[in-house]
Amino acid sequence: MTTTKVAMIEWAANALGVPPAQVRQVVLAGDASARQYSRLLTPSGSFIIADASAEPGVTTKVVAVAETLRRAGVRIPTLIASDQAAGLSLQEDAGDQVLLSELTAESVDYWYTQAMPPLRALAGADTEVSNLPPYDRDALQLELDVCPQWFFRGLLDLSLDTEFVFAQTQLQEFLIAQALAQPQVVVHRDFHSRNLMIRDAEIVVIDFQDALIGPLCYDWVSLFKDCYCRWPRAQILQWLRTLHQSLPERLQASSDTILVQWFDWIGLQRHLKVLGVFARLHLRDGKSQYLGDLPRVLAYIDEVFTLYADHSEIAPFIRCWRRVVEPALMQQPWYAR
Repeated sequence: MTTTKVAMIEWAANALGVPPAQVRQVVLAGDASARQYSRLLTPSGSFIIADASAEPGVTTKVVAVAETLRRAGVRIPTLIASDQAAGLSLQEDAGDQVLLSELTAESVDYWYTQAMPPLRALAGADTEVSNLPPYDRDALQLELDVCPQWFFRGLLDLSLDTEFVFAQTQLQEFLIAQALAQPQVVVHRDFHSRNLMIRDAEIVVIDFQDALIGPLCYDWVSLFKDCYCRWPRAQILQWLRTLHQSLPERLQASSDTILVQWFDWIGLQRHLKVLGVFARLHLRDGKSQYLGDLPRVLAYIDEVFTLYADHSEIAPFIRCWRRVVEPALMQQPWYAR
């Protein structure tokens, strides 16, 4: 055990009121971030310690967002202690039962219904007192730029011609405008089946530090059009409508058509971003396991392209995608339609 780990254990033991010698550390598998997680086994129970020292400022965000979600009524792991300068946080152990591992065609309707209350709570949270930054034009543009940099040029090694870049810019402007036109609520930004734990038959939300004030349907897309599992569109739209109908009138779309468009457009924004993020994880961080999820993300994108093929704001990019991107995909060893 290194000095840093010794200091971390001593800090956690002090916060828990137990001798360091009675704390046993079990390192847990990491996620897409640079954060490191450990389970601490003590005589009084098990706890999770997160080391975000490689990501300055993250622990401060964890503490702030946790308070916002707690006030809103979202079930999250109880925060026991934090050292924001050191990047450490100690929290309740939410267990090992990840929602994704429990999802089947028979069980998904039950579990997604269980996930709707935290989504409603997020939508109903008081944005005025949250102090969360906005998911504004600059943030949306920054995310969309990840796709051409890391997926088109980085992973597929494409040279993008003038027609492609123009159509891409037109699409991005459209998607940003559509995102900003939705009711703006607290959004988790990664509300999917790997960030939802099941503890005592209850959904516990984790990995919430990147929350912003953003489009109503963003978290709904993250779950219902999950990058790690896929369900029939008819079933997805039923979940969407059920959740939407349970919201206050001020958050509801003016029609079902508008609601579905909100959902599909923000889904396209998210999935284009994810293409770039997964490519970056492979190329920069050596986390190549995410390549296996790219075909599913591409299938979501293709579905939207098919549904809205004649839409004037998206049709030029679809033509470029079919001409430039699809042939390159066929050459990729990870790609399967």
